[in-house]
Amino acid sequence: MPLHLTGLARRFTLPRALRRAGLLVERSGLLPAVEAALHHQVGAPRKFTARALLTGLAVHALRLEEMHLTRILTTFDDLPPSARRDLGLSGPVTYRMLWHAYTVLVRALDNGTLAVPHHHPGHQAGTGAGAAPGGPGHCPVAGCPYEPVTVSTFTGRLLNASLPDGFSLTGALAVDSTDFETWARRRARSGREPDVDPDHPPVTKDTPKLRRRCPPDDPGYPRTGHDGRLQHTIDPDAREGYRSGTNGAPGNVFCGHDLHLAVQTRARGGGEVPFVVTAIHLAPAGSHKGRAGIALIDQHLAHHPHTGEVVADRGYSYCTPTTWAHPLRRRGLEPVHDLHPNQRGTRPGPLTGTLVLDGTLFTEALPDPLRDLPGFPLGMRTADKRALRARYDQRIPYAFTPHTRPDTDGYQRFKGPALAGRLRCPNHPPSLRLPHTRPTSTCHPGDDCACGKTVTLRPDDMAQARQRTLWGTTAWAADYGRRAAVESSNAEIKTHRLHMDRGYTRVLGTTKNSILITFALAGLNHTLLRAWHTKRHQPDPWATHAAEQPTQPNTPRPRTRARRRKTSITALTTGHPPG
Repeated sequence: MPLHLTGLARRFTLPRALRRAGLLVERSGLLPAVEAALHHQVGAPRKFTARALLTGLAVHALRLEEMHLTRILTTFDDLPPSARRDLGLSGPVTYRMLWHAYTVLVRALDNGTLAVPHHHPGHQAGTGAGAAPGGPGHCPVAGCPYEPVTVSTFTGRLLNASLPDGFSLTGALAVDSTDFETWARRRARSGREPDVDPDHPPVTKDTPKLRRRCPPDDPGYPRTGHDGRLQHTIDPDAREGYRSGTNGAPGNVFCGHDLHLAVQTRARGGGEVPFVVTAIHLAPAGSHKGRAGIALIDQHLAHHPHTGEVVADRGYSYCTPTTWAHPLRRRGLEPVHDLHPNQRGTRPGPLTGTLVLDGTLFTEALPDPLRDLPGFPLGMRTADKRALRARYDQRIPYAFTPHTRPDTDGYQRFKGPALAGRLRCPNHPPSLRLPHTRPTSTCHPGDDCACGKTVTLRPDDMAQARQRTLWGTTAWAADYGRRAAVESSNAEIKTHRLHMDRGYTRVLGTTKNSILITFALAGLNHTLLRAWHTKRHQPDPWATHAAEQPTQPNTPRPRTRARRRKTSITALTTGHPPG
């Protein structure tokens, strides 16, 4: 059913947006910290309050508007007088008032001085967070639950507050990054290769060149930025990055940021769930994907510690193990990922009679026709994919399976296929008692095969490519297919609802953009939850918290055949009088 026919694409009305924005600000717990940053100066009291700043941003985001400060100003003009009094506004709001309050908030986040003021009984007044001689945000009391509000804390609290009470996550997370182009004009165009981190998957072979006939660079550009990378615009944090081709368009180079998203996905074998955004991390384009992804996951785990698996594409899994695979496993997370062509192929195994193929440990009894299988190119037909996965499924009886859970140091034992009861091998007599439906290896009696052995893998063994299901199999396709959750969120913010392309925000700097994007995604969560529950004829969970009256969606009724009007001709043909 088209979305425009259901009424679910409609924006929240202003009264509903006001009620939900007030709940969002209160539940986030950010108001005391922002008040301490905006109202601590001496002199006349600020006419534009911290509550007005946060609530105005939330109202504007809930109405799915572009996050421009000028448009946010018009939202304040539309507020009724009662709402303005509740926000502490005694007069008209000017752009300077909004811009100054927003700049003070950004400066406090950049300097690390944004913190919730608090005091401990028995200690001298003024030694709470943000006032101690140990520095901004320092608290001398050990085990103090208060923390300085960093950019990651700010975004994490706001997104967590956009989820209603009693909303439990599945414990499965899908992560991905999308391009967010800066509003600033590009002033240097002489580059030929993307300035991306060396840990990025190789893109130079198919990277399209920039225009060969382009105007000369502006004087002083490109310049060296504060991080040592080239700066091509006046945005101090925007960098050059590479975005892959989508919808038939080739990949190209852009200037801006990489927006990393963490989205809830369904559990393994579970039912469908709403794809809400639980964490974001904005990094300069071309930055290290693994480190940015771990920062994203840490932000998610701070509010949702019961997470067990992460589904990611090869842009993350291609990173070195010290920057992606090892940090994931230290956090108790199971990786599910795709493999880059460079990660595929056959390599010697750690034990005699074993080999490593496509990130999985096999016995050398694996038949030769199953070793060099093709990949899954773009545009491959569904029937061809299904047939190729069936060939990958034939590898399963020859693979080693986990024998124990990983220990605290990351070591894990694996058992051979004959020992696991998947393969019949003459060198392991107990396996010959298995039914003949199990495949029989071609090992000769007395061979030093590994079908019935156990092996202990170190943390560094196949760390980049190892995962719980065999790559390419039907089970892996179902496991990895859950990454569609974050792709769906990318489509929501890029095409369907937010249209987050160049010009969506018109501020410069990572922190300024992060705040506006976070409010926009918090408002998007409200819209997604309403649409998901309404399509399934379930009540919106936020409607109860906001004390809203339930509304019926504008869904078209089932078609019914109209009754024929009875006339005199009907009486002649049927024998019944009209009427």
